[in-house]
Amino acid sequence: MPETTYASFAEVARRFANRTALMRKVDGVYKGITYAELSRIVDELAAGMAERGVRAGSRVGIYSYNRPEWVATDLAVAKLGAVLVPVYHTLGSDAIRYILNDAEVTHLIVESPELFANVVQILPDVPPLRDVVTVFGQETKSRAGKELLGFEDLRRSGAAALKQNPKLRAAHDSKPDDLLTIVYTSGTTGEPKGAMLTNRNILSNVSTAIPMFGINENDLLVSFLPLCHLFERTCGYYCVLMAGGCIAYAESLQTIREDVRLVKPTMMIVVPRVLEKVYNAVREKVQTGSAISRMLMIATLRTCSRYARLSQGRRPISPWLRFKHWILGLLVVRKLKALGGGRLRLLVSGGAPLDRRLARIIRNLGFNLLEGYGLTETSPVVCANVPGQERVGTVGKPFKDVEVRIGPNDEILVRGPNVMKGYLNKPKETAAAIDAEGWFHTGDQGKFDPEGNLIITGRIKELIVTAYGKNVAPVAVEQAIAQSKYVEQVMVYGDNKPFLAALVVPSPLALEGFARDKRIAFKTYADVLNHPDVLKLYADEIKKVLSGFANYEQVHRFHLVSQPFTVENGLLTPSIKMKRPQIAAAFRGDIERMYEEH
Repeated sequence: MPETTYASFAEVARRFANRTALMRKVDGVYKGITYAELSRIVDELAAGMAERGVRAGSRVGIYSYNRPEWVATDLAVAKLGAVLVPVYHTLGSDAIRYILNDAEVTHLIVESPELFANVVQILPDVPPLRDVVTVFGQETKSRAGKELLGFEDLRRSGAAALKQNPKLRAAHDSKPDDLLTIVYTSGTTGEPKGAMLTNRNILSNVSTAIPMFGINENDLLVSFLPLCHLFERTCGYYCVLMAGGCIAYAESLQTIREDVRLVKPTMMIVVPRVLEKVYNAVREKVQTGSAISRMLMIATLRTCSRYARLSQGRRPISPWLRFKHWILGLLVVRKLKALGGGRLRLLVSGGAPLDRRLARIIRNLGFNLLEGYGLTETSPVVCANVPGQERVGTVGKPFKDVEVRIGPNDEILVRGPNVMKGYLNKPKETAAAIDAEGWFHTGDQGKFDPEGNLIITGRIKELIVTAYGKNVAPVAVEQAIAQSKYVEQVMVYGDNKPFLAALVVPSPLALEGFARDKRIAFKTYADVLNHPDVLKLYADEIKKVLSGFANYEQVHRFHLVSQPFTVENGLLTPSIKMKRPQIAAAFRGDIERMYEEH
């Protein structure tokens, strides 16, 4: 593999010129863009950008959801030796202003009129910005001294420039350690930090992942996690494209099920919350269905679990168990696999810890589920389970050339070619994160199992220390509570408190079903949440799922929250992680009342 991102793409584009690289949905039908067509678009964009003053080292921002133009922009920027600065499409004006100024972005690509409206508000406050390129069409008027032009106009001007000067097709002579991108961390606490990542950082991950997971030109991936998140960008974009595969972009988060049905992917990259939602939806459908459906599902889960245990232990499997496994595979498992399109060979989960019980169920049903671990600062993968060597409950072994050790306070330390250069404009934060020996301090806690697989046990900043001095990792408790079909989201609280309390966001559909069955009369949603039968339901659910936890890990008080934690209300990061300090502040009164009632 060549040593820079653009050179790697150019080589693949020559080898697979006529194969489909990207797919987008047009009028309900997926249409493809070949590698040759994508290469031409990249050349035109790069030439157009060069005419607008983009040079090696320039900072180009993209404020967009996943789409082919995102990829084309990234590759064009890389061809010029410039630096891409992704801006999450869910961010509002204040965050955009901060990122554009901190990174000194001179050119910004914007996807839609809605996102453009956010940008217009802050244009006077971003002195470095010169051009705003709109993907949705051309804005004819300049705003606040910034030039506005359409994406297709930029391409056309680049195409014309290429005809006049074919030398513009030559790529900048980028080096492996040249800066490729600045990716801003989600910022669960404090302001976002721009992680500076090089060609070497990214390609060290890509060159390891492609052979490890057997990614090839026959693979097809449905992309729906934000490309601004490095998990999707490295694993769901660079890895697939550099292997000659195809990427189909979901129309929206609401159409994923239909998009998967149409595309029939061989690979999918997900975060645990997606798997939890799919599992809960299937479970709800089964539980509200016929008695035969419930019996079949119970029999399937038990049979698949026993079959998997015997297979993994290389123990004999009786003919009767083989027959049951086969017949239930036809009656039940095949329908479940159809939810993934029916061709899924690889399902990769990352971005957050995956509940061990759910992981085991998914694997027992025959899905090749692999869990990994990484961070923005590590490009992102540190460890991953290898096909055929999976260990549920672990995130696998370190990637090639990546060193991992456990430091003081059980902190996971990482060193290798995937570790960032540092945080942009933040020398103190960089020095605190990367020590003199080159070890990156992740802030996560972990341990190794006897086979060398890494187990994530918590996060130092999230660790709860109760008033009695007990250390509690809240994620494990939250995962257990979230297993209940009646729970959509949960955050556990208890630092310096005598016991744990929880803010619980109910699952509306499941709760409405319970209210109907119990014939609970109500005028508002708040009436339902405060009904004695509902409060007892959640108390019983929490007690049941935490039965195996220590006494100091039990949740003794809870409050039902009527509105979910979202990116829009500032309680989730763009990568769907909880902003614990913000949630605690937003519900300070409710939290205080839970402890006053004790």
